[in-house]
Amino acid sequence: MNNIVLVGFMAVGKSTIGKSLKEILSYPLFDVDTLVENEEKMAINEIFANKGEAYFRTKEIEIAKKLLDRNNNIISTGGGLFLNQEIREIALKNNFVVFLNLNIEEVYMRIKRNDLRPLAKKKSREDLNSLFQQRLPYYKLANIEIDVNNKTPNMIAEEIKLEYFKWLNKEI
Repeated sequence: MNNIVLVGFMAVGKSTIGKSLKEILSYPLFDVDTLVENEEKMAINEIFANKGEAYFRTKEIEIAKKLLDRNNNIISTGGGLFLNQEIREIALKNNFVVFLNLNIEEVYMRIKRNDLRPLAKKKSREDLNSLFQQRLPYYKLANIEIDVNNKTPNMIAEEIKLEYFKWLNKEI
């Protein structure tokens, strides 16, 4: 166990921050969304369109369970994965779960630049904020919350590294 699990809303930078963390810690990085896409041989928006959200969630959970059973990895999750109670309990049992929190305005701007997120298509800022507010209580259950506003991925990764070692040493 002792994995670092990155959770948070869509477009907060989980994958990018995971890459920076991998460089700093030399831990393997696993991006759950990418693994689902590779296994299904199609993009997430195509999976949603062709097989539905429920199918995607089932694949996502299946892959996450396998990853959470490993040791000393960085796991970048999809924005909705941590809402699953079973995954949340497994993740929090023996892993360091980090909630990456980004201002909803910045999330909205990032999403508008890329049309690949099926749950964000044609959503207003208010719709996204509403979805974020629904998910926020689950994200807040993480071991630690990192404010990622106005920070580089490397700065955030360094902050996570410091907190992770405190956690490993039972300081937090």
